[in-house]
This record gives sequence, C-alpha cells and structure tokens, in this order.
Amino acid sequence: MNDCQNVEIREVLPELVHGTLPAAELARVQQHLVACDDCAAELAIIRAVLGSAAVPALNVERIAAAIPPYRRRQLGMRRAYLELAAACLIGAVGISTFALHNARNSTAPVTAGASAVATQGLALVNTSDLSDDGLAQLTRDLDKLQAMPTVDPESVTPAALEDAAEPATPAGDSA
Repeated sequence: MNDCQNVEIREVLPELVHGTLPAAELARVQQHLVACDDCAAELAIIRAVLGSAAVPALNVERIAAAIPPYRRRQLGMRRAYLELAAACLIGAVGISTFALHNARNSTAPVTAGASAVATQGLALVNTSDLSDDGLAQLTRDLDKLQAMPTVDPESVTPAALEDAAEPATPAGDSA
C-alpha cells in the first residue's frame, strides 16, 4: 500500500471520523477521498479500529448515590460559634489588661520631659494640655535623649577565663 503524499489530509482523517471537522474543510477532504485510494483505505482502518474499541459503561446515578451526604453546615456552624466565643474571650482579656495597665499608670503623676521617661521607662504624655512653652521644653528634652550609648561598652571576660590566662605560681615560691 502506498501512502498519500498529502499530509494535511491524512492528519485530519481522525477529525472526519469523530465529526469535528469544519464544514469548509469537510468538502475538501471528501473530494480528496474520492480521488485517493490510499487515504480512503486509511480512513477505513481508522473506522475499524474505533469500532472495535470497547467503550466503558459508567453508571453515573449509582456513583452519585454512593457518595455520602455533605455535612459541612452542621460542623461549620458549631465551629463558627466556637471561633466567635474564643474571639470574644480574647477581646475581653485584652480590654481588661489594657484597663488594668492604665489604672496602674494613672495613679503615678506623669510629668512632661525626660524625668517621666527616666523614672518609668516609657511614659505616655498627654500633650493636649501642654502650653506652647511646655511642648517646646518637651521637644528639647527628647532631643537630649540618646538611643545609643556614647562610648562602646568594655568587653567583659568571665572570671574563669581570667584565672586560666594568669600563669600559676607555686604556693611555696616567693619572689
């Protein structure tokens, strides 16, 4: 059997069998099949192979009936209530902690300037009741604060290492 040299026609023969060939191309392929015995024989082989293939039968209704019902709604609502209760609990603890912290800090007088920062670590100062002079003084005091030390810290060597570094002198030796 000689193969047809028209590769374009041979490549679209499976589309012809499956019925997916566009109408404009269908007429051209059918004209070629009338004139070409090789392509007609190849088309017959493709149809015979597809006809002999077993098509699996699927029972979609039986498969769908075997799937258990989806129970997300019941579990989802219970989980949503638990998450809401946890969020409320966390919020209540946070608010009460904030209120206790503010109550403790409000008993000590907060003064403007560096003295408030030095005595309490970090203090929140209400600047709305400060005069212009007081606000200017606070700004000057803040400018004087240093975030980094002005000198490098000295290196600290543990005592055990210092003892090992010194030469040992015998107890009976006196110089």
